[in-house]
Amino acid sequence: MRKLLILLALLSLLLPTFAANAASAEDARQTWQNAIAARLSADVAYKQATEKYQKDKTPENDAGVIDAAKAALHSVLNEAEAWLNWKNAEAAANPYASAEIKQNIAADVEKNLAKIAGLRTEVDAIDNRIEVATVFIKIAGSYVELLADVARNTGAVWVEWGNKLIASAESLEAKLRETATDNAPALAALDKAKAELAESKGHVNEASSAYKLVTLPGTPLIKFAEGNKHLRLARLNLLTAQEYLAEAWRLILAE
Repeated sequence: MRKLLILLALLSLLLPTFAANAASAEDARQTWQNAIAARLSADVAYKQATEKYQKDKTPENDAGVIDAAKAALHSVLNEAEAWLNWKNAEAAANPYASAEIKQNIAADVEKNLAKIAGLRTEVDAIDNRIEVATVFIKIAGSYVELLADVARNTGAVWVEWGNKLIASAESLEAKLRETATDNAPALAALDKAKAELAESKGHVNEASSAYKLVTLPGTPLIKFAEGNKHLRLARLNLLTAQEYLAEAWRLILAE
């Protein structure tokens, strides 16, 4: 019976399940996909209006360019809003994200949605080509800030998930060590697993520090890439530790 319990514990570690009901997140994702299609259509209409004006620079065609530009900018904001709502719903459905992280994500989403509402007002007030360019630059800047917020929060979720997986592996390692008693080969495998888990935890900590620096001003893309690199290394260490745990389990059963 004891060996069976050890086997079940090992399987639960090696085969984690994701049973969250993500229906609302999938709906939000589809809304975002629809917004992308609408934005692409608005881009085409803007290009066509611009080409028409270049061929015939009448006041009417100039007004057509302005109207098409405003529609295109609104479509960009609609896409950004849909993306934020998707990321918020995705986080809410994630069983590996803590309540604190979910609250942080919701707060950042609300902050960015408020920015989008303000930008919509500025788009509506556009009267000429210069104002189109000015508002476009503002939208581009806000989009970069939005990306930084989402990337930072995404990293925080990954770090939390990584820490939970490592904690599960550490718990299993301790249980196997209790069972191994005087089994020298099994204990040697567990020592290797423990070392790999320690290294994995170190990489997760480095990733956490990097993700916290995904802010503006700063170098958010570089820090996000740095965090991703450490998480990849942490994953390799964790997989190696799982192999040693499986080896220790086999050696224990062979007694």
